[in-house]
Amino acid sequence: MVLNLSANHNQKETAVDPRTPMPAGPILYREDGQIDWQNMWGSFCMLALTGGPPHRSDLLTAPSDPDTKSEGYRIAVAEITRGIWETSKLTAVPATPGWCAITCRSPVQARWLAEAIVEENVEARSEGALLFVPVGDNFRLKQEIKNVITAVAKTSHYWEAHLAAEVKHTLALQAALGRFTTRLRQPRRWLPW
Repeated sequence: MVLNLSANHNQKETAVDPRTPMPAGPILYREDGQIDWQNMWGSFCMLALTGGPPHRSDLLTAPSDPDTKSEGYRIAVAEITRGIWETSKLTAVPATPGWCAITCRSPVQARWLAEAIVEENVEARSEGALLFVPVGDNFRLKQEIKNVITAVAKTSHYWEAHLAAEVKHTLALQAALGRFTTRLRQPRRWLPW
């Protein structure tokens, strides 16, 4: 990315570090007062995984001991699950304390999204076809909640609209080969015949 810093159109240009976090976009509201997650973005910048700026400057992690019975936690879970559905059409539900589980279409998608979300500086992990993202009782709507939803929105959009079918197929083959290799390395139990 190159910015022209000259007001008189001289050719003086300065390179900008592509790892500088992307600036926050404006929040749009629906008539009912809720955030309009579905229509908030006209486009996304490049993913950090592909050389673009990360969404955050520091890693947003899951809290170690959130108050899952608090109103703040319930609001954060409700808004994150709603925002994820509106932006990606993926279903998210509360999981273990500090985490929301998102059901992906395959274990390969869950793993790829987790890796891409971590590059956006939001903690994530996958287990099978489930993708886990953080949630906390101290998460604020315009900060951490928006960060989680934005990271899932950016990465799931890239997965659906920009990642070539051949790449997805290769990732699935690599995962299958990894499972096969793991099985080959396991000790064999021979039946006494």
